[in-house]
Amino acid sequence: MLGLDTELKQTRFYQEIAEEESIVLLTRQLRRKIGIQPELEIALKRLPGMELTMLENLAEEILDFKNVTDLQNWLDSQ
Repeated sequence: MLGLDTELKQTRFYQEIAEEESIVLLTRQLRRKIGIQPELEIALKRLPGMELTMLENLAEEILDFKNVTDLQNWLDSQ
């Protein structure tokens, strides 16, 4: 059973779903933390297409963000 689970997580389909769900969650968290503002909405458009590992890293980093500039700087450094 463990082998099947590992194989499933390696599929492109699984990765795409995980990426989409991560983006939805990160968007909600960032809007709540930073507030809805035009600069944030522009930055959020950069999330689609990011690999799952990068989205996971962002999920940890947003705990330290104080404003949208922190997010923009993080995105620019990736």
